[in-house]
Amino acid sequence: MSLINPDVDRLDRELVESFEGIPTAILSDVLGARAAVMDSGIDPIYSGIEMAGTALTVKAVPGDNLIIHKAITVAEPGDVIVIDGKGYTETAYLGELMSASCEAHDLSGIIVDGAIRDRAEIEEIGFPVYARGVHPKGPLKHAPGSINVPVTCGGATVAPGDIVVGDDEGVVVVPPNDVEATLESAREKQAAERILRERVEDGEYLYDIGNYDEVLEDPDVTEPDDSVS
Repeated sequence: MSLINPDVDRLDRELVESFEGIPTAILSDVLGARAAVMDSGIDPIYSGIEMAGTALTVKAVPGDNLIIHKAITVAEPGDVIVIDGKGYTETAYLGELMSASCEAHDLSGIIVDGAIRDRAEIEEIGFPVYARGVHPKGPLKHAPGSINVPVTCGGATVAPGDIVVGDDEGVVVVPPNDVEATLESAREKQAAERILRERVEDGEYLYDIGNYDEVLEDPDVTEPDDSVS
């Protein structure tokens, strides 16, 4: 059964693009328990990617990319196509030509919980792609799938319209309902960390700055028994 919903509630593109250049580590910290961080198996296929866009979600049948072709025609400029490929890495879901098509239509990236191919060619194009693996075998084009339904990608739940931010360290999903507060908190944390780095470079210890002595003095923190190796 195929469910194709062409409608996505998108935030202003300029606001979404404000997340470009904000490290995913910073976003993970400020979101805390609300952070949806994709697992470490979802990697950028080349170094130096900075990506931020609106999620257009795809649920694909393992080894088949028919629904992904359709999703590219549904996507709008600034979208990131997020593909739930069930982690299947023995067939590539996309490669050079599909990435070139996304670049031509001003999409912001693709993330696939599965494999891709043509890594060198995609890097040459300069289109942001994240994947779980690389495999030369091409996909089928027979099976239906769904577009713009909640999906799981890299262990993170992604809904259509979520903000997806990626860099060399991974991918974070930002809920759109408090995006401005998240952006403000992230910028404040970046500024605070710049000051903290200056103090560390001047020779201060993070241990002292963080008053970690108080943690060690907690009665619940015990020293190991020296007699046990």
